[in-house]
Amino acid sequence: MWYHTPPWGWGVGDSGASWPYGRPRTVEEDWRASLPSEPGRVYGAAHDLLEDSYLIQSVTLNQAFALCAEKRYETARQCTLTFAQLFDRLAEVLLGAIQVMEEHGRHFGTLPNVHPLDPANFRGPAAQQVARLDNLLGRNLFNARSRFFHKLSALEDALTEVRQQFCSIAGEVVGGEEQSLETTCSSLEVLDYDLNTCMQETLVVLKSFFCALPAEEVAVFREKLLKRMRSLSGHRR
Repeated sequence: MWYHTPPWGWGVGDSGASWPYGRPRTVEEDWRASLPSEPGRVYGAAHDLLEDSYLIQSVTLNQAFALCAEKRYETARQCTLTFAQLFDRLAEVLLGAIQVMEEHGRHFGTLPNVHPLDPANFRGPAAQQVARLDNLLGRNLFNARSRFFHKLSALEDALTEVRQQFCSIAGEVVGGEEQSLETTCSSLEVLDYDLNTCMQETLVVLKSFFCALPAEEVAVFREKLLKRMRSLSGHRR
């Protein structure tokens, strides 16, 4: 499984170089920037939670491939069904994080730096089409508010497309023939890739959101995030 990350490198929680003159001016600067202690802890915990969830999910799918290669189809089927549960759970958490940023941004006017989606970072046709439209509009929208909310809307649309296709393919795991399981897993791998892209994009937007978030809004945003990412409360960083 190819695990892809933003081209400018990692930007985790309270690591990186702090900015000397107010908030960073670009997404790349946001990603490398150091956050103050409390938002740094919250972002770091969210980052680790999502990364850990995807890693477990990806390992599970790889195991299903390995079992298919050994023609242990019934065990591979069970492994794929476990992957399906993990996939849907991660997609739901990502949608929650996106919706929290959207709700908070509309209420408080917090507007982070954003890049439009790149269709080259997706493999499924439906997700690529969503990214293509966001890329086209994102490069022609000069209003920061419009760019931010359109990016969130595009991420929601991409996740919705991925989940709908996933539900259709996952149904074949239960009722399909054993010999077709390997082909089904290959289709799931494409959706797994696109879900990973959505996760990485969400993490980048979330980091920029914390960079733009005023100190007096941190506690309110944290509580909203905890309601949509419940396991975050027990995830320490």
